[in-house]
Amino acid sequence: MTIKNWFVRSERIKDKHGGLIKYGKYLVNMEHANHKNTESIIPVYGNIENFIRTCSNEAVSLDLENSQKKGGRPVQSYAQSFVFSLPPSVVKPTPGEWKSITSDILKELAKKLDIDINDFKGRVFANVHDQDNPHLNLVVSRVVQGKTLKALDQKGTIGVAKKAFNAASLARCGLDVSAYEPLQTNVGPHLAKWQLQQKDSEKALKEIGLKSKAFDNDIAKTKEYGRLSAMLNNQIVKWIFSIGSGDIGNENRQKNRIEKTTEELSKLNISKEQAELLDSMFEMAETKTGKTLENRVRWKI
Repeated sequence: MTIKNWFVRSERIKDKHGGLIKYGKYLVNMEHANHKNTESIIPVYGNIENFIRTCSNEAVSLDLENSQKKGGRPVQSYAQSFVFSLPPSVVKPTPGEWKSITSDILKELAKKLDIDINDFKGRVFANVHDQDNPHLNLVVSRVVQGKTLKALDQKGTIGVAKKAFNAASLARCGLDVSAYEPLQTNVGPHLAKWQLQQKDSEKALKEIGLKSKAFDNDIAKTKEYGRLSAMLNNQIVKWIFSIGSGDIGNENRQKNRIEKTTEELSKLNISKEQAELLDSMFEMAETKTGKTLENRVRWKI
């Protein structure tokens, strides 16, 4: 029995800025419970903190522009995740081959999305989790050059990603999906054992809410962090808009709300890295308005 494609999965990253921070930190955290069988995390493209800042700034800027036009839905998801997995019985690509595979996939995605490949610069992050079934994690901003990439999670785009991964793995390291036969064929009519293991891992990841030592000690705190960071994002957008429209009353009202939200976030004892990423929203707002937001989210060890 053969398979048509290597395993590819894609989904929107939920909860705006807070959700993007959680997922991004998970991708680079070797201490995460889901990475106990991961030998190493191989960097492929971009810096996760710079990527998060760029995605958030683009999304907030688009929300602000839509608010001024009084039209357009708020950006609910700042980025799209892709996971490209290989089964454990194949020869693993080298770090250099993974980079070439990533480049080939991005070229095909750019064609499908009708954008210039250079538009991905700073708006893409990728790394490889090196384990028995190695997988490439690719995260793409859903807002590029002031426009939402609506087709990014459509079925046709996922199909292009699968074909690109098949072609790139064959061209770059000689892995031919059409010649591959799963070692276990008694685990279901559609999925090989390695694919089921991948799905089980992803299910477990959802169930624990991307919990890690670098973040929160329990699911409740993780949810509260996501709720408050999304609230802060919306309040900052409204603060920027009120300054642009000359509405002093609303400007002061939003500033007071921002202060209350930052105080609530500080009570969660978030990490220094999380506080710095949240601060990037303040810095973007201050740059756009020329005004200062004195409060920052405090962190404690």
